[in-house]
Amino acid sequence: MKNRIYIIIFSLLLLAGCKGGVTDTSGEARKKATEIPELPYILEGDYTPDTGVMYKVIIGGDTCFVMVDSLNDDQMYGHYYLLVEGSDCVERQNFTQDIHWKKRRKEALVYLYQEPTFHFVNDSLLRHPCYRTSDTLDIEYGQAQGFWCSMPGTEDMNYLEIISNGIIKSLSVKTQSLRMDIYQPVNEDNDIEDERRPLIMLIHGGGFYVGDKRDNLMITLCRHFASLGYTAVSINYRLGFLFSKSDISRTGYMALQDAHAALRYLVDNAKQYGIDTSNIFVGGASAGAITALNLAFMRDGDRPSSVTNRHKHNLGTIASSGNSSHATFHIKAISNMWGAVTNLNMLKNSKTDIISFHGDNDLVVPYDIGYPFNDMSIKLGKRMFDQMYGSKQIDKRARELGLLSELHTFPGEGHSLQRYPDGTWNPQNVAFIRDKMTEFFYKEIYGEPPVIENDRYNPRLFYIDKEGVSEVEWRVEGGFITHYDPLSMKIWVVWDSKAPRHRIYASGLDASPEGNDLQGPGFNIYKDIEVSD
Repeated sequence: MKNRIYIIIFSLLLLAGCKGGVTDTSGEARKKATEIPELPYILEGDYTPDTGVMYKVIIGGDTCFVMVDSLNDDQMYGHYYLLVEGSDCVERQNFTQDIHWKKRRKEALVYLYQEPTFHFVNDSLLRHPCYRTSDTLDIEYGQAQGFWCSMPGTEDMNYLEIISNGIIKSLSVKTQSLRMDIYQPVNEDNDIEDERRPLIMLIHGGGFYVGDKRDNLMITLCRHFASLGYTAVSINYRLGFLFSKSDISRTGYMALQDAHAALRYLVDNAKQYGIDTSNIFVGGASAGAITALNLAFMRDGDRPSSVTNRHKHNLGTIASSGNSSHATFHIKAISNMWGAVTNLNMLKNSKTDIISFHGDNDLVVPYDIGYPFNDMSIKLGKRMFDQMYGSKQIDKRARELGLLSELHTFPGEGHSLQRYPDGTWNPQNVAFIRDKMTEFFYKEIYGEPPVIENDRYNPRLFYIDKEGVSEVEWRVEGGFITHYDPLSMKIWVVWDSKAPRHRIYASGLDASPEGNDLQGPGFNIYKDIEVSD
């Protein structure tokens, strides 16, 4: 075996510097596949090898990776890695050879060894901020009869103060202008084809009594998602009620009607605002989360009895208010931020996935089962509100129905997770919610991210375990790519058993969504390999 190694080395050295030498392109870039000549070369002559260059040498069934480190008039020094059949490892061996190598001539295939061309691609789209954003404020999406559509404040304000602010306004009903703010990425390089972007519509909280689309949490999330490449929208909706169980229920239903009208408007104007209507997401906090859940899952047959109460004005169907649009839509997923529903059975109405965030000590909207505003009085909660099922129950039922549901519980925390108990901003919670929403919605559009897999029957073979990926490039650390198949995008690797780290990198384009002709986003992934000596 040792003699054959020297033969390989001699053959390599004889070829070095010869015009007949071949560059090994078996691992070259995906875009330029080159056939490798199969006929061996007859090597003869007196040549000086290049130092610091890796060569792949094949004689018979043996493959060797050889490098000359230095040479002088009498001797050369270098190292080689012999590839042995049945092993996924090679071990470095040093060699020294005297001047007589120049008088040899042998038959071999010799290639300059090149790793495949490799570039990290831009993998920021819909995952990392990569755009400046612009705001278009106060766009009217409809009109409807109600008390008011904006009142600065939150559920955490003193309840007496909240009621006193609205009691005069609730004496009369008038036509309200329903408005939204739209946040969009600034497409300076024209790199969003056809300007079609996923839509996320956000709904502020406030107990259906206070709040505004310019709520800090809504602005923060809208600007974040616009910077990722979404069209992001924050809406106002009708607020206020007289203090009876029936009127509170009707106000919640009117909020649903307004949110439905807002989405119809956006679908009708999808081209103007650059919206991909196949990727619609909705999120809300507190009362906004209740509205988002109802928007995704409530149908006309699930309407509360207060809507059609014969003693009050019939509020009509869900889609009968706000504007005259008849547009339809499907919500792909929602972000439920400390919300609840009064009817778990309605979750069967839609294949809409859910990500939920909720503190398990929430006394305003129940985390499990209960009545809202237990921080005021349990008896008052039962008298004024219907029993509600919080995020824990929503997650349980959604999973039972086969929906993708992800619940993030905040142990010991209460309502309004974006703020500390003293009312100040909680950046840690906001960042956590923002990042989990980003990840969840990305998977809804593109599925699970690609991963590098090792063939169970061939330890040298690696591939991307996801259909639809394209333009894959590879790089290895601590080993050699012995072959690359540009059609299947698979690689065959052997590892230097003494290298400090063994890692495979892959970059390429992810699969585009089904039925979507747009190019998928970039991905950059790696896999660490355990190698036994």
